[in-house]
Amino acid sequence: MYSSLYMLKSVSRRLQFLRGNLGVVLVSSGFWHLAGQMVMPFYALYVLGLGGSYVDIGLISAVGAIVRILPALAGGYLADSMGRKRIVYTMTFLMGLSELVNAIAPSYHFLFVAAALGSIFSGIREPAFGSLFADSTNPDNRALSYALWNVVPPLFGLFSPYIMGVLIDRYGIVVAMRWGYLFVVAMYMVAGFLRFRFLEETLVPVEEEVKGLRAVIRDLFGDFRATFSVLPRQLWVFVGVDMLYVLAWAFIDPYFVTYATEEVGLSSSQWGLTMTVMTVVNILVRLPAASASDRRGRVRFIRPTVLMFPVVVYFFLNSRGFVDVLLIRLVFAVVVSFNTPAWQALFMDYAPKEHRGRFNAVLNVMRPLLWSGGTILGGYLYQTYSSRTTFMVGIGALALGAVAALLFLREPEKREE
Repeated sequence: MYSSLYMLKSVSRRLQFLRGNLGVVLVSSGFWHLAGQMVMPFYALYVLGLGGSYVDIGLISAVGAIVRILPALAGGYLADSMGRKRIVYTMTFLMGLSELVNAIAPSYHFLFVAAALGSIFSGIREPAFGSLFADSTNPDNRALSYALWNVVPPLFGLFSPYIMGVLIDRYGIVVAMRWGYLFVVAMYMVAGFLRFRFLEETLVPVEEEVKGLRAVIRDLFGDFRATFSVLPRQLWVFVGVDMLYVLAWAFIDPYFVTYATEEVGLSSSQWGLTMTVMTVVNILVRLPAASASDRRGRVRFIRPTVLMFPVVVYFFLNSRGFVDVLLIRLVFAVVVSFNTPAWQALFMDYAPKEHRGRFNAVLNVMRPLLWSGGTILGGYLYQTYSSRTTFMVGIGALALGAVAALLFLREPEKREE
């Protein structure tokens, strides 16, 4: 009994930091997940339902990636010069409004417009959002904080994929997804209000004189040059490995749902149930895995999990029914739950606080560009050759990423605050 009480007190002390910004972020993001998890797992089917092709799935992603480049760079500069909070809540409201286009799109062409608008607003927001989150952690609870970020918000949407799957089976993909996107808009508004009302600023900028546009642009690129010069070499090594994984997952991630429903024969509700089970596994595994990563290091959790990724995807490719898919995706969720908190925390362990906004901006340009290129190529291979070809290329890229991670990733000697 005494040991149980001691354990509860220990957990309570470790979670004290949730009373501030992290708690606000987790709850507000939870409302988005309540709606977002209804539409995200079925997005590729929505593109096809509105008349698009497998290649269009990748092209929509590419448009979003290209459009977000300048907004992301500007967002990084603004996050480190204006502070974080105002950018976060303003862009949250605008991102919600952009989802209206998805809700009323008469054809897949309008999804390009929605992707462009969403990329502008999210590109400006993400550096401030990522920096505010990192600023609100400390090295001793960073992996746990990121694990909570990956557990608590999805908990709100635990049953959302299954509910949407049932609606799709009953009313069709287009009608059900329109309802889902209207719900997304409403939940963005709720999240924006919570962030406006309860977030606290984590970086108070130094008062400066008002500058003209030319001076702002000069400072913008000058500040990025300064950031590049001070970031440690091992961080750039890590970025290189991360980009390889972004490309690898881009080949296959949008097409899990199409492969499961078209090749294996799952219904939409069965795919939704699979996503719900993955969320449950994520909740059960990720927090203890993250806590162990804070205590025992990041790399020892990354190495075995990256070896598992290509194996799990290969078994998914050879699944023969709902039970196969369910079990394989369950294993996949366990592997991801051990890998992701350590991966996310290791990024911030290397990034100095005063440069995190710009660093997050760089990532928010590089990742979408590689992702869009990968999804276009994956869609082309899927449509021109076969679904199996797309997945085999992705498996090869994941195996290459595993080799790179084993050879080049190192634990930091000191974690940045």
